[in-house]
Amino acid sequence: MAISNAFQNSITELVEECGVNKSDLPNIIGIDYRSLSNALKYGIVPTPRILIRIADYFNVSIKYLLGTSDDEYFNQAKIKSDFKTRFILLCKEKNVTQYKVCKDLHFDQSYVTRWLNKNYLPSLEFLESLSDYFKVSIDYLLGRTDDKTPYN
Repeated sequence: MAISNAFQNSITELVEECGVNKSDLPNIIGIDYRSLSNALKYGIVPTPRILIRIADYFNVSIKYLLGTSDDEYFNQAKIKSDFKTRFILLCKEKNVTQYKVCKDLHFDQSYVTRWLNKNYLPSLEFLESLSDYFKVSIDYLLGRTDDKTPYN
């Protein structure tokens, strides 16, 4: 469980600016109350699936939501994709096998098997490594945007 003051500050600011009651917000976003409460009180970073829902609601990048980018710009994909599709596409574009990605990043190949066969999402740490490896934003990797440019 990752704890981040930057994330806590970012989500607190977004929640305050949205004008929606904190107790109503989890239902609107489609997340459990505890995830939002833990984020606001302690800066506990939720799972990637919950991060995606929060970032989608506020129409911000994952990096902005995490407080690791000051760039508020986010261009949402007209037609969302998913991690599995993007991962396969990026491997083809880079002309690497999934095995090579695992080897280069020191991942166990069983992770990729779960991502591709069981539709699991990688942890935030794996997403960051994959984003750096393919030189794309986490949001592109997750299918949230068509803009490959990594956010700073």
